[in-house]
Amino acid sequence: MEKLYKEVLTALQAENKEQAVMISINALQAGEVTIPELYEVILAPALVSVIDEYPKDEELIWREHVRSGIIRTIIESAYPFILDQRKKVRRRKGNVVVMCPEFEDHELGAKMVADFFKLEGYEPTFIGARTPEKTIFKAIEIVKPDYITISVTNYYNLVSVKKMIENIKAQFGNDFIFIVGGNAFKSNPEAYKMVGADMLINSYDDIKNLDKAVD
Repeated sequence: MEKLYKEVLTALQAENKEQAVMISINALQAGEVTIPELYEVILAPALVSVIDEYPKDEELIWREHVRSGIIRTIIESAYPFILDQRKKVRRRKGNVVVMCPEFEDHELGAKMVADFFKLEGYEPTFIGARTPEKTIFKAIEIVKPDYITISVTNYYNLVSVKKMIENIKAQFGNDFIFIVGGNAFKSNPEAYKMVGADMLINSYDDIKNLDKAVD
């Protein structure tokens, strides 16, 4: 796994999209890595590492955008493997809306989470970043989710998450299980209670065992 990580990271550092995608997809095809391993052990650390590689803000921002774009392509290219594994799941476990706070710019974590839910037999509806609250309300009204999952990268968005959950409850009642996750909770995991969520998820295994935790 370490060898694969270095190969993918080297391609990303060179901003070689074709190579990064092919290395990742070939590893999936060969059974060298699973989707959760690819996302959690390879792609997520490679994305975060760009912060240390480019300490100057004026270079970091565009480098981060380039790397995020390549990683997004890898994730989208991996979707057929998700569908193939999904065929092995017999029981369907409910609808999930996966989203970010209205002013959150980082959505790749949420996209990965949506794929994890798909792997485990849920029906995820992924809502991208920068979605107005009234539009989110319409999505909830149509999808009728059992779970609402909010991915938060920026710590300063926790206040808006709290307000969002309060507004959803005021509009729709307490029919949903609210789940939160993301780097904003790394330093203070108990903050999920402060924003009004029912639980915090940190990994694919948390989603895999979600039905047991709820029961």
